[in-house]
Amino acid sequence: MAVLFVILPVLGVSLYYSLGKIVYDSIDSSLLSRAKALATLVLSDNDETEFSFSDEIMWEYNSPKSKSFFQIRRFDGTTLEKSTSLRDGELFFPGNEQQTSFKSVMINGAPARLIDFHVPDENASKGKEHGLIIQCAEDIQDQITLLKNYRLILSLSILSILIISASGGFIIAKKALTPVKEISETIDRISESNLSERITSRHIPEELRLLASSFNLTFDRLERSFNRQRQFTADASHELRTPLSVILIQSEIMLRKERTPEEYKNALAAITEASKMMSEIVRKLLTLARLGADKVDLKTENIHLADIINKAVKLLTSFAEQHGIRINVSADEHAVIRGEQETLLELFSNLIDNAIKYNVPQGKVYIFMKKEDGVAVTEIRDTGIGIPDEDLDKVFDRFYRVDKSRSKLRGGSGLGLSICNAIVKLYGGRIEIKSRLGTGTTVSVFLKEGRDNNMHI
Repeated sequence: MAVLFVILPVLGVSLYYSLGKIVYDSIDSSLLSRAKALATLVLSDNDETEFSFSDEIMWEYNSPKSKSFFQIRRFDGTTLEKSTSLRDGELFFPGNEQQTSFKSVMINGAPARLIDFHVPDENASKGKEHGLIIQCAEDIQDQITLLKNYRLILSLSILSILIISASGGFIIAKKALTPVKEISETIDRISESNLSERITSRHIPEELRLLASSFNLTFDRLERSFNRQRQFTADASHELRTPLSVILIQSEIMLRKERTPEEYKNALAAITEASKMMSEIVRKLLTLARLGADKVDLKTENIHLADIINKAVKLLTSFAEQHGIRINVSADEHAVIRGEQETLLELFSNLIDNAIKYNVPQGKVYIFMKKEDGVAVTEIRDTGIGIPDEDLDKVFDRFYRVDKSRSKLRGGSGLGLSICNAIVKLYGGRIEIKSRLGTGTTVSVFLKEGRDNNMHI
């Protein structure tokens, strides 16, 4: 509106002065033509001046009510001839001008436009001021009235446009900002304890629906994040409660009275086992927290994936032998990825550990790794107990266990696959799991090869 308030008045002034120039230029051109016409009818010879005016030429100057005037003077101001329309008056004479000029004057109380047209004489070479000044004038009351009316109409038009534009602008702005205000009020009401409220887009203009939708999507993600955080906190507390309870109970029992060395030994063994369980849970929680940070500091290098898989198998060989499990490895030695040994070893150790832990006695674990179109594909297949179909989409959730009682007996905390999923996402890859109950499970890991690996670090 400020720009409009500046532009419109400037435009109005420009239009007014442009029209005024056109009007005055037209009048001046007409007066010059008349002065030249009169000059052709004046004869001068040896200080004698004659006029050959005809009735056809003089008719517009003869009436006392005519709006056209002329007066012929010498350079010294002496009047030689003037029109009847001047009556007893005379045209303004400056006396010191040496060239043709135009000016606005008053004639008989009315505004007029005047030209002083200089006509030099041949006798001027004799050192005398010989020559004539032909003055022509025209009443311009009508033109001035026209300009005044135009100025009035233009001013009123500009003022009306400004008022209408300002009013319309404020109304439109208020109407347009009302949904923004409603969106802002809704956002203010949303808090950690009230994340379920959403912005209603039913009455929001089309231009703001995308904004409202973006806010709603953001709050959806925040609500899911808070819910996962609350669930994670509850699950972590629940998981840590069992080993803490074991430690507390064993300690209280041993302190009630004197015990035999064997009883103390058994109690300390139970406390040690509970401490190991709690330590493992805390370690995995810290790993998840590290992997879930906005920025993960990884010491990356070129790594042969086959070496990592073989190292993970070597670490778990004794564990597999305890359960009578055989591990068969077939890996492409040329698959190289850009990554960190520690996180990759954590990934494949967890997957192979699960394949051993949830296998059947004398079962087998098959590990295949190959390259496909620049992607290193690793399959870990076991002949174990399998996973029900309804649980396949939940196995990557933190602390989720298919069979909680059986998982505890096997030492599972429900965090291993969550860590694996976080690591694979960190490397810009993906992990898939297929299983059939009572037959076995196959986990496939897809990681990009080479130095251009898109790592979200």
